[in-house]
Amino acid sequence: MAYIINKEKLNKFKCLNNYFVITDFDRTLTTAESEPTMGIIPQYLGGECLEKRTKIFEHYRPLELDYKIEQNKKQQIMKEWARESFTLLSKYITKEGIEKSLVNADLYLRDGAKEFLKEMNSKNIPVIIMSSGIGNIVKAFLEKEKCMFNNIKIVSNFFEFKGEKASIDMNNIMATSNKEYCRIPINIRNKLEEKEKALIFGDLIEDIKMINKEKLSSTLTFGFLDDNVEQNLERYKENFDIVLTENDDFNTVREILNR
Repeated sequence: MAYIINKEKLNKFKCLNNYFVITDFDRTLTTAESEPTMGIIPQYLGGECLEKRTKIFEHYRPLELDYKIEQNKKQQIMKEWARESFTLLSKYITKEGIEKSLVNADLYLRDGAKEFLKEMNSKNIPVIIMSSGIGNIVKAFLEKEKCMFNNIKIVSNFFEFKGEKASIDMNNIMATSNKEYCRIPINIRNKLEEKEKALIFGDLIEDIKMINKEKLSSTLTFGFLDDNVEQNLERYKENFDIVLTENDDFNTVREILNR
């Protein structure tokens, strides 16, 4: 179901041409039921890796969805979650494991997402995918789905591999709490600055930080709300221009933009 909160602003986005897109990946481009990229390797390996990951997830996920927690405290909690998760995965993840884990992974694009990405590519619209998950998996999945187009740039956490050893810069981890516009490489930001408008897609209120505050007046924001809907709907309406619930999809997004 779609809630169009700011119809006046939406009208200003008719006949879009000079714009760019920034989107989250997990539970935004992918369905609410999909496994997050952080869970793909544990889901594939099972055993101790899955057991430990499940324990971490079940502790932190409710906190991520709790908007009653004071902001600074929540930011710290999300950083702790990211650090624990990446420390665990560093022990198990391999290049080969990424490829094998995606064969039967519970990871699915929302309906219309592939068509939306194709449309953006055909119009040469820059698409920035910002993910606090695993960039290697985001990239490999999009390649598998044949929609890793030239106009797409992924800003995320990437593991580096030397033989069977995986490493990641723990001091530069992007968590949901610091997934901000400034994390986009300067050479890409310079190109985005030439655009008049932007579209933002996320499933958490924090995703709005993917664009600078001063750009919000020329940005149309879409929020996918699939968990704790009754509890968080009004809060999402206060923060997003358009709120999509009940596992809505990019077919609805395209309908709204083409009205």
